[in-house]
Amino acid sequence: MRFAGMLAVALAAVALAAVVLRPAVAEPAGGSPGAEGPTVYAWFPRDFNNWDTRAIDWSALTHICYRSVVLQPDGTLKEPVSRSDVKALVDEAHAHGVKVTVLVWGTDSAGSSRYLAHHAEEAVQSLLDYVKANDLDGVNMDDETWRATNGETGGPNREPVTRFFRLLHKAFKEARPDYHLSWASPPVVSADDPYGASWIDYEAVADLVDALAIMSYTMNPPTIGWTTGAQPVEGGGKVKGHPRDYVTCIRDYVQATGGRAEKLLLGLSNYRGGTEWTCRSGEPLSPIIGKPRKLTPEQARANADRHGRRFDPRQKVPWYCYQEDERWVQGWYEDEESLAAKLELVEAHGLQGICIWVLDGAAEPPSTFELLRKHLAPGAVPTPSRDDAHAADSAADRNRP
Repeated sequence: MRFAGMLAVALAAVALAAVVLRPAVAEPAGGSPGAEGPTVYAWFPRDFNNWDTRAIDWSALTHICYRSVVLQPDGTLKEPVSRSDVKALVDEAHAHGVKVTVLVWGTDSAGSSRYLAHHAEEAVQSLLDYVKANDLDGVNMDDETWRATNGETGGPNREPVTRFFRLLHKAFKEARPDYHLSWASPPVVSADDPYGASWIDYEAVADLVDALAIMSYTMNPPTIGWTTGAQPVEGGGKVKGHPRDYVTCIRDYVQATGGRAEKLLLGLSNYRGGTEWTCRSGEPLSPIIGKPRKLTPEQARANADRHGRRFDPRQKVPWYCYQEDERWVQGWYEDEESLAAKLELVEAHGLQGICIWVLDGAAEPPSTFELLRKHLAPGAVPTPSRDDAHAADSAADRNRP
């Protein structure tokens, strides 16, 4: 609410600029959040060697982010992708009204420490030059080598990371106000969870980016230790007492950002396969025995048909179970019903939208795009849940003088 007036003016300016500067193109299904519908942000390609886009239904997307460039320790860029591939993707996406951004990786923690401490300005300028040269619409920061302590200075990395985003915001927004800045951010922020990255100033960063693309597409990896869905809506088990599920992740982020649900893109995997385990019982969250076994989508469906498909009412994930001698076997996987349940979280929690890891341009199932259009259609207005609205009110109360 605090920026409502300014945001309306900014959006109007961006819309006018788009009409003046770009040729007429088909409108995407999503559009800008709160105006035409939620953001539908997809990474591409699944296979680095295959830039085929024939399976992509552009009408279901608002943004596509290709992989990638690599930020070097001295602030320069490494460009693994040929500019001809980039140009072909940009031309096709823009013809369909879809914005194109680039994924930005780092080298290692020592390298990221160096550019954060000594070459932040050069890094930002390198990114801006690259975006301008390739007619892109922004960047997605995904340097997963950032650590709580900066290896160059020996001090906390909290402020250097915030400063980097501050420089990024200033340079890009001054160059073009509608450049899209996002951060592929950790799936857990709670200090109660050993996987949490609670050292980051999420509230400050949320003010400096257009979206936080939460990497929540594998909340529970196959080695988690119990039978569960990889992307449970709720009830997926706990690590050190902290729930590992989507609803908890959303609430953590709303609290950490000071109530900025409208900045959140919920990370979803579009993979329909899963994992099978030998385990100690026929109940969900059973301790596993031995190593997990990967399930292809075809294997998962066939096994569920053979042994009886079940659907967990809390996790909202399909699974099957059967006995093998003295032990049990469980398989948990994703399908259209479980993906739809996660898409519904956008409206339920007032999120900006979703981000998808990762589109297969040659063989993406049509059902992916059908679900996106059905649940994230133009005109959808996110409505915060009662819990998230309460969190936002509490954050506002804390920040009042």
